[in-house]
This record gives sequence, structure tokens and C-alpha cells, in this order.
Amino acid sequence: MNIHPLKLISLISISGLILIQSGLYFWLQTEAKLIIAGLLTVPLLIPLKGLISNRRYTFKWIGFLTLLYFCIGVSESFANPALRLYSVLTIIFSVALFSSSIYYSRYLRVHG
Repeated sequence: MNIHPLKLISLISISGLILIQSGLYFWLQTEAKLIIAGLLTVPLLIPLKGLISNRRYTFKWIGFLTLLYFCIGVSESFANPALRLYSVLTIIFSVALFSSSIYYSRYLRVHG
């Protein structure tokens, strides 16, 4: 099975985001840590099937979803030094997912 490198980066990035957001449960010290981790993890599970099955439309609109996580990562990196590792990993995975999904959707447009 030969997988395109951009699709592989997209799948690794969304998997990393899912792991980081669900791992937030262990980093937070609040009472609502399960709710916060759940609310940040569930939206990432929605486009997973479309990414695996090569749906171009999913690769196009997931960029909008990753912008939310990029904003969360940037705001947490400035606001909460205790979550610096979480925020840096969120920024890295969201930028990688955004760029790879945009370019892979362009690849699918040309190569179908």
C-alpha cells in the first residue's frame, strides 16, 4: 500500500492532535478537566473517516478546524506557562495538519 506523504502527514498530525487534546485530561488541575478534554477531542474525530477515505472535501474544510486549535495553542502558550508543552505540540500539529491537508486537497484536484 503506497500512501502519499502529504496524506501521511495529515493522518499523523490529526492523530497527534487527538492524543494531545485527550491527554489534556492529565495536565489540567480543574474539576471540569474531563469536559474540557472531551470538548476539544470530539471535533477532531468527526473528519477522521473522510481523511482516511481520501475525500477531497474533508481535506479542504479541515483547515478551518485546525485554525481553532492553532488559536488555542497560541493563547495557552502565552496565558499558561504550566501548559507550555501542550501548547507547543498543539501549534506544531495544527500547522502540520493545516498545510498538509491544503496541499493534499490540491493534489487530489489534479490527480483525482
